Amino acid sequence: MRDRFNAFVARHEVAWELGMAALAIAYVGIGFVIDGAETADRPMLETVETAMTLVFAAEFASRFLATYDRRRYLRGHWIDLVALVPVVRGVRVLRLLRLLRLIRAFAGIFRATQHFERMARHRGLAGLFVAWLAVMIICSIFLYTAEVGVNEAVASPLDALWWGVVTLTTVGYGDVYPVTGEGRIAASILMLLGIGLFSAITATITSFMLTTADSAPAGARLRELANLRDAGLLTDEEYDTKRAEAVELL
Repeated sequence: MRDRFNAFVARHEVAWELGMAALAIAYVGIGFVIDGAETADRPMLETVETAMTLVFAAEFASRFLATYDRRRYLRGHWIDLVALVPVVRGVRVLRLLRLLRLIRAFAGIFRATQHFERMARHRGLAGLFVAWLAVMIICSIFLYTAEVGVNEAVASPLDALWWGVVTLTTVGYGDVYPVTGEGRIAASILMLLGIGLFSAITATITSFMLTTADSAPAGARLRELANLRDAGLLTDEEYDTKRAEAVELL
């Protein structure tokens, strides 16, 4: 049963990861809908939110129990576990815990990109691009959560996203800016990480474009083995044995 489950996940991992990422984004969106919903509508929405949480818990538990190397699986999927932390609605700062689920979404998107051959040849590019988008979107939602109802310039998530784009591209119109301590923390993170990641992406794309395709077949088998090991489908001993065989063939 374990082998059949792992084989199913391996065959459908791209769809699996992207599906869970979409569900995580929907979970974050429903949280904001609940905050602004009428009292009569909240029980139904909270039931949907709870059902989503159960899906995340079942997905993590099933894959964790099925893997042959649970320590390695935790190292590669620790954000999935952290994202299961429950959200406290009554406290503004604790409501920000829902953003952990958004980080889980970007982690899933990154893992899915590793199965595209050309992207897998340059893991650094995929990682930087996903991290760049994650920093912008998460900081924008952080700003919205911290400043909605406090800052007149932040009336909707689109206002916060506009602020994120303007800040990240260093245009700086100044029409939206944080006024709370939490909002300024989000701005500081976006300025320090976002702009640095954008510069790194530019440099990595240049390197990526200069890389020839001749080296792809030679390392394809090694990358495939590494992905199987990271997913917990190969033990360290099996990986070392098969890697030695692949190196010998190369």
